[in-house]
Amino acid sequence: MTACHWVILLISPLRFLRIITAPCQPYRSCHSTQRGQQPVRTAMKAVQFPNGNITMAGQLHVPEHAALSARHPAIVVVHPAGGVKEQTATVHAASLVKQGFVVLTFDASCQGNSTGAPRGNENPYARVADISAAIDLLVTLPIVDADRIGVLGICAGGGYAAHATMNDRRIRAVGTISAVNYGQMFRQGWDGDADPRNSVALLDAAAQARSRQAEGGQLQYQDALPANREAATHPDFAEAFDYYRTPRGQHPNATGLFPLQNLAELVGYDAFNNAELFLTQPLLAIAGSEAGTRWMSEELHQRAASTDKHLLILAGGTHVALYDQPEFVARAGAALGEFYHQALVAR
Repeated sequence: MTACHWVILLISPLRFLRIITAPCQPYRSCHSTQRGQQPVRTAMKAVQFPNGNITMAGQLHVPEHAALSARHPAIVVVHPAGGVKEQTATVHAASLVKQGFVVLTFDASCQGNSTGAPRGNENPYARVADISAAIDLLVTLPIVDADRIGVLGICAGGGYAAHATMNDRRIRAVGTISAVNYGQMFRQGWDGDADPRNSVALLDAAAQARSRQAEGGQLQYQDALPANREAATHPDFAEAFDYYRTPRGQHPNATGLFPLQNLAELVGYDAFNNAELFLTQPLLAIAGSEAGTRWMSEELHQRAASTDKHLLILAGGTHVALYDQPEFVARAGAALGEFYHQALVAR
C-alpha cells in the first residue's frame, strides 16, 4: 500500500478518482529512522542486483557478530505497495536481524532507488518476479545458506510474498504482516463487503488512460492516499495518511502514486490463486484484531495447503499499527523469529 489504500476507488470507482497528469518527481536517495525504532547493532550494506534489464536497489542487513565464514538463514522482506525499503520493511528487518537472520530489503522495480519505468509501476506480476530476483542474489552470497531462505511480506507485499512462495520453491517459509491480496481488495473492498461488479469501472478507467497516452497524452498517475486525513473513508486509511504523509513514516521516495493503467493488471489479480495446491511451505500470517484487512490473513491461512500454518491475531492492532508501533513490532517480531527458527534452522 501506501496502506493498500486503493479501495477508495472501489467504494466509488470514478467519483474519488484523483488523477494526476504531471510527471512523477525524480526519486531521491534518503534514509529515515522510524519513530520509536531503537538503534540496532548490525552491519548494513547497500547492494544492487539485476532483474532483467532493471537494476534493483537493496540493503543487506547482517547480524554484527555473524561469522562471515559460516552460512546463515536469510529472509527477504517485501515492502507494501507504494512504500519503499526504508520504511516498515526496515523496521521488521531490524527485528529479524537481531535474532540472527541475514535480511535483504529492497525497492520494488520501478520504485524507490531501483531503476525501471514507468516510475511507480505497481504491476503485481513484476512485484512477484522481484522477489525471485532478490533470492537470486541471496543464493550467490557466501554468508547465506541457500537451503534456508524465507520471505516476509507486509500489506500488499504479503500477498506478493505468498504468490512468490507458490512459484519459487527456493522459498522455504513465508510470513505475512497485515497481508493484502491486492486484486481481491479492488474487487471486494478493504473490508471485503463491496460488490465486485463495481470494479469493472476501474478497468474502464485503465483502458481510457492507456488510450489517452497512446494518443500522445501524458502518463496518468493515481494518488493512492486520501488528500488529507479528514477525507479518509476508513480508519485504516486515516492511519495510512498519518504513516505515509507525516514524520511517523514519511519518506521522499514513497510518493503513493502509481500509473492509472496499472488497474488493468491489478483488478483481476489474485495473489492467493491455487494456494490450496501450491502453498505447501510453512506459513505464519499476522494481522491486527482491528484491521479492516484481517479477513485476508484469515483467508490465506485457511486456503494454504501447508500442514504447518499459523494465524496470529494481535489484540488491539490495526492494519498500519503493525508497520511501526513498538508494541506490535515486538510481538510480531518475537513470533516471526520463532517461526523462522523452526522452519529454517531447526528443521
